[in-house]
Amino acid sequence: MGKIKRLQHALSEKDNDAAFLLQGSKKTLFVILTIVCVMFVPLAIKNILVENYLLACLLGLFILLVIIDVLALHRGQVLPINKNAVMTILVASLGITINQIGASAIYWAFPMVISIIYILPFRSSLTFNGIILAIVTFEAFIKTDSASAIRASVALALTIIISGLIILHINRLKQNLINESIRDPMTNAFNRRQLGSHLSNCLAQKQCNDIDSGILMLDIDHFKKINDTFGHSTGDMVLKRVTQLLFKHIRETDLLFRVGGEEFLLLMHNIDSHTAKQVAEKLRKIIEKEVIIDNHPITVSIGISMALAHIDDDNWMRYADHALYDAKESGRNQIKMHQPLSDY
Repeated sequence: MGKIKRLQHALSEKDNDAAFLLQGSKKTLFVILTIVCVMFVPLAIKNILVENYLLACLLGLFILLVIIDVLALHRGQVLPINKNAVMTILVASLGITINQIGASAIYWAFPMVISIIYILPFRSSLTFNGIILAIVTFEAFIKTDSASAIRASVALALTIIISGLIILHINRLKQNLINESIRDPMTNAFNRRQLGSHLSNCLAQKQCNDIDSGILMLDIDHFKKINDTFGHSTGDMVLKRVTQLLFKHIRETDLLFRVGGEEFLLLMHNIDSHTAKQVAEKLRKIIEKEVIIDNHPITVSIGISMALAHIDDDNWMRYADHALYDAKESGRNQIKMHQPLSDY
């Protein structure tokens, strides 16, 4: 299960990154640039005119960095400017503005904390928003009466909390969509759409670095009879239980895919043929010994195919299918290794 969690974590990190969400959306990029120019360029010019050069420089630097990052996104490039650096300049500008103008500038904090929650990863946004809350609270108690300062601080804190809860809910919904797109909902195995890239990667490593990989094609024996005799709900239970056993006894680096109704493919990276056979036999015995349906043993047939340097994904799977067919034709509940001599 660890490999699935790592993949989900990687996806969720990208999903929580505005650069990932905004990339490719020219309309959104145009809106960002427009907002920055309309709101901050006049502020920077105004501060130059009133000879507040420090704030003008900070605002100008912020505008420049945002434009550089947005143009990079437009070209599909990695952000050249770290988002934390951009936000640090923005927060410093807010602190100086409140300090110089007074409590009337506190309202700038509200759109800022919401924007930060949507732009930065969640933990980073909490850090920056905590700093903004501290600045606002400190300045409010200095420049206003206690009652007004408390109202401003509580209102800003509630804005941060509510916005954070909303983004957490949105991210949870997005994570569910990611899970549904990469995994079979019944068994929790990866779905077939995820298979091609992993097979190609293993074959490339075999060709370039002579790193062995193996496919185990597993089929639950007489599965149609199970459905006909016990019903489809029991058949679904058998699928789930067999998958749980597989997840429990495979390596962290192995990937399990559901490629058919009762057919699964186990992709094992960096494994030799002898070890692949040992793993297949172990899994076969584990499933055979497990009491899934009372007085009705559940068994699997397994076909094994090792990666070859000069074959493609389809042929690799076809070899595993041939081995699985041999296992079923030989009486089921056994393993067969496919070794096409002409391909070595």
